[in-house]
Amino acid sequence: CHKVSDAAWPQGTFNHSATAFPLVGVHATQTCQRCHGDGVYKGKSTACVSCHQTDYTNTKNPNHAASGFPTACESCHKVSDAAWPQGTFNHSATAFPLVGVHATQTCQRCHGDGVYKGKSTACVSCHQTDYTNSKNPNHAASGFPTACESCHKVSDAAWTQGTFNHSTTAFPLAGVHATQPCSACHADGVYKGKSTACVSCHQTDYTNTKNPNHIAAGFPTTCDNCHRASDTTWTQGTFNHSTTAFPLVGVHATQTCQRCHGDGVYKGKSTACVSCHQTDYNNTSNPNHIAAGFPTTCDNCHRASDTSWTQGTFNHTGFPITTGKHAGNPCSACHTNPSNYSVFSCTTACHPRSQMDDKHKGKAGYLYDSQVCYSCHPNGRKP
Repeated sequence: CHKVSDAAWPQGTFNHSATAFPLVGVHATQTCQRCHGDGVYKGKSTACVSCHQTDYTNTKNPNHAASGFPTACESCHKVSDAAWPQGTFNHSATAFPLVGVHATQTCQRCHGDGVYKGKSTACVSCHQTDYTNSKNPNHAASGFPTACESCHKVSDAAWTQGTFNHSTTAFPLAGVHATQPCSACHADGVYKGKSTACVSCHQTDYTNTKNPNHIAAGFPTTCDNCHRASDTTWTQGTFNHSTTAFPLVGVHATQTCQRCHGDGVYKGKSTACVSCHQTDYNNTSNPNHIAAGFPTTCDNCHRASDTSWTQGTFNHTGFPITTGKHAGNPCSACHTNPSNYSVFSCTTACHPRSQMDDKHKGKAGYLYDSQVCYSCHPNGRKP
């Protein structure tokens, strides 16, 4: 402590830096008497509270004793601080780290009640007034829970940044719904118990739709039969014809709704082919359906799954044309009058008279006539 060069004994100085308690901050400005007034040097405690018990006990902002703060002063105060009030509390070491707008508040803002130890971390313990006074939307009337963190994050910079997670409800937001403000669906102030039925929001859309006219067509108000919540526009609706008495297949599946429902009739629309194909029936000339006396039950020859009208096939019931010598012949081989299929000829091209007369020698009632041929051979075989 003393140098031989000192001019007087009192010039001695102690090098505190060589001890377990180097002097920094306000400590470096104190007299030895300030800390060693008790005459203890060797083995002097380095625990802050050994000197600062009175400071701890008398501090009221905040009240350390009442708040249950530990007497390990260094938890908040640094030995290098120039003054006692410079102490800072490390909130990150607690169950409620300070982030967002919380990090900008004074201690008094949340601990004005003097409660530190055991302070509730439930948002509503501080934000009950915010919850009660919120009108857009009205949290209390809407039945929102007081678990503020359901919509608000502690890291938010403002209360108004709260967002509601609709994915946790019975109506997740998708498509155009995900782009709407809350007021588009909740302008009536109803949140809790809000109907998820499409028509509860879309009655006007249903009523005003003219292409097709939903009311006149007798469409149900269960919009999700044709429209998906994930659609980006109302006009993306599609009707599932497979659930009806007339599933769409073949060429029918390629037609617009207007093609069959141009008359505006949807509910109760006839499924009889001729109700749409009367003109096709009337104008067909190969063969001429009217002259041939064909029935208007088009599905006797045409299938709904056909990709074109000309794929129709006639079921030659009773007279075989798919086996034996009759197979593979065009219709015109027997039906020589294209305008009248009720007229047929066995003799014109297939069965010459010389052969038939020879084969029928001695046959009672034989005549070389097509109608007589058919009367004896209705199945195309020997009687």
